[in-house]
Amino acid sequence: MSQHGAQGRYAGQSIGGGRYQLQDLLGEGGMASVHLAYDTALDRQVAIKTLHTELGREQSFRERFRREAQAVAKLSHTNIVSVFDTGEDEIDGALMPYIIMEYVEGQPLRSVLDTDARQYGAMPTDKALKITGDVLAALEVSHEMGLVHRDIKPGNVMVTKRGVVKVMDFGIARAMQSGVSSMTQTGMVVGTPQYLSPEQALGRGVDARSDLYSVGIMLFELLTGRLPFDADSPLAIAYAHVQEEPVAPSSINQAIPPAVDALVARALKKNPNERFPSAEAMRDECARVGQGGTGASPIIISGGPPARSGAGVGSAVFPPVDTPVPGPQQGVQTPYQPQGQGQFGGGGFGPSTPNPQQGFPTAGAPTQAYSSGPSTPPPYGYST
Repeated sequence: MSQHGAQGRYAGQSIGGGRYQLQDLLGEGGMASVHLAYDTALDRQVAIKTLHTELGREQSFRERFRREAQAVAKLSHTNIVSVFDTGEDEIDGALMPYIIMEYVEGQPLRSVLDTDARQYGAMPTDKALKITGDVLAALEVSHEMGLVHRDIKPGNVMVTKRGVVKVMDFGIARAMQSGVSSMTQTGMVVGTPQYLSPEQALGRGVDARSDLYSVGIMLFELLTGRLPFDADSPLAIAYAHVQEEPVAPSSINQAIPPAVDALVARALKKNPNERFPSAEAMRDECARVGQGGTGASPIIISGGPPARSGAGVGSAVFPPVDTPVPGPQQGVQTPYQPQGQGQFGGGGFGPSTPNPQQGFPTAGAPTQAYSSGPSTPPPYGYST
């Protein structure tokens, strides 16, 4: 990821018929880049995501890029980064699909957590519950519109200078159809290994409750400063999500009350039918638990229980490509049928896969390489 202020190859040029003047490169990944830009018509800063030139030549990529913009533009909420416009233009003779987004000035949640971890060892419980509740408020809207985010993690959440939480990068979101987002196309497992739901890791259909599992992983990390499942390889991490049980957050942070332990445990159930039924239900529980007195500073136990590592993973659990994948020991039941199914189909940016062994990078590789989404940083500016 390029640091804020780096000069991109298109800095100084304009798109959208000259309306948007490209400035600093906020970041770039394997499929797209994000620039800070100036909107000359409305006299404001915006963030512009542009599809890389070689991908812009392909009609299929341009269509996915356009669908991403259309899907996210329907999500109007304080806690979601807004999409203003989309289109195509030419720069240096090359076709350039673009998405105009809200520019968010603040810090990624990852940086907020790192700051708290240095000071306290983890994030204070009341703060973690408040942020998690805001993330769930955003997901409540996206789920009602039929979109599963599929990559909820601290790196995809921003906290503005005024403390407003913003969920971003719906680039690998997919539309829920008949209650389930099917993962049957050939490609890589979609998501980031440390935050995958068991059904994502197994390449099964996902619905809104997959996002709630990822929120549970994120909340665990905020509360403890650690991940519940971590290992040297994405394959081992995926195994842990499917087979291992997480430790209680209070076994790492003694300031965490039993009600918070219970909240996290329910979010991290292997069977989606045993999790919260909706983002609204989990958000309500965060609010209820937060009213019970959770303001104590973290008390981190030195040398607490290690994260589950997925040791023992092998071909018996994740067989070679093109071999049927066994389910978890208890089985994941048919996901529920949510109300208000999405009206738009096709899904978001990036393919999916029926097998978790496809697309796993080697040990030590950046987790971003695991995602089949644009892998571009969200439209933010770092505050100091």
